[in-house]
Amino acid sequence: MNSKWFSLATTSILGQAPRILLFTFSLFSPSVLVAVAPNADWDRLFNGEVIVADKENEAGIPGLQAMFVVSASAERIWEVLVDYEHFKKIFKGILKLRVLDENPSGAIVEFWIDAVLAELHYILYRHYERPGQRITWKRLAGDLKAIEGSWEISATPRSDQKLLVYESFVRVGGPVPTKLIRWGAKRRARDMGKRLRQWIEGGLRE
Repeated sequence: MNSKWFSLATTSILGQAPRILLFTFSLFSPSVLVAVAPNADWDRLFNGEVIVADKENEAGIPGLQAMFVVSASAERIWEVLVDYEHFKKIFKGILKLRVLDENPSGAIVEFWIDAVLAELHYILYRHYERPGQRITWKRLAGDLKAIEGSWEISATPRSDQKLLVYESFVRVGGPVPTKLIRWGAKRRARDMGKRLRQWIEGGLRE
């Protein structure tokens, strides 16, 4: 692991998390949300669909994109996206997680994941790239050769609803079959989006 990240991971500041999150939220301004996506299928999105499509990132790593509309403020959505205490309830498949470090720029989080026919363990750096709007992440250590992704909150034609876009890219190394990981990710993406929307909108607490 890069010595910079190792140093961060071994210096836990969990006791400061509430103060840090409040500081992070203070950096957010709803007026600077990303503009309405020009190519979104609003009819499907406003009907509640979670639209999932194959996608590759700029480095050629295969993955997927999922997008869906949420009836909530951007502040509420962001709050849930960094609510590590409740991740196991919100996101199915997380067996265990541990926050190694968190500050206004991001968090280092260790995950143990049930990936259908395999269990995975890895550490991610979740970068609060634009606090209140965009989170990106990259693998620091653990299973799989590369793990990258993002969450982004943007505007919609309806002022009381926001568009949430999820992207995940995985390059497999070692004994875990690539097709297995991709199949599992696509299979779960729609359910994940629906469950996350329910939690954000207050309809799910278990």
